[in-house]
Amino acid sequence: MEIIFNFLSQFFNSAQSLADYDYSRFIFWWKMIAAFFSTLFLFGIFYAAYQAEQIHKRVHAYIKAKDARGAPDQNKNKEDWEAILRRGASHDENERKFAVIAADSLIERILGLSGYAGENLGERLKKIEPSDLDSLNDLWEAHKIRNRIAHEADYKLSSEDSSRALSGFENALKELEYI
Repeated sequence: MEIIFNFLSQFFNSAQSLADYDYSRFIFWWKMIAAFFSTLFLFGIFYAAYQAEQIHKRVHAYIKAKDARGAPDQNKNKEDWEAILRRGASHDENERKFAVIAADSLIERILGLSGYAGENLGERLKKIEPSDLDSLNDLWEAHKIRNRIAHEADYKLSSEDSSRALSGFENALKELEYI
C-alpha cells in the first residue's frame, strides 16, 4: 500500500510542477501560429466561395445560352438534314452524290465547331478517340464514300451506298446532338 501511496505522491508532485511552470512564452508562439493558419484557412474559404460563385455564373450562362438557342436551331437542323435526306433518296445519281457531299461538309463543320482541329474531315476524324464517338467507324465509311465521289470521276453511287453513307452521317449527327 505504501508503494501505491508513494507512486501517487510522486505523480501529483510531477503534475503540480507541470502546472506551476511558466508557459507564457510557448502560449505566445502557439497563438501566433494559430493566428497565421486561421488567417490562411479563412482566406482559402473566401477564395473557394468566390471560385464556386464564378463557376455557378458560368454554368447558368451556358445553360441559358443553350436553352435560348436549343429549340429553334434543333428544328432548323432537322429541316436541313431532311433536305439532305430527300436529295439522298432521289433517283438521280447526281442528287445522291450532292447529298453525300453536303452531309460530309455538314459533319466537317460541326466537328470544327466542336473543337476538333484539322484542315479537313479526314484529319479531324483521326483526332477523335473511338470512346468519344461511338459512330466513328460509320462516319469513316461514309467519308470514304464521299472521297470516292470527289476523287473518282467514273464512280457510280448506288442508292444502297448513298443510304449507307447518309445513315453513317445521321448516326454521328444524332450522337453529336445536332439532330
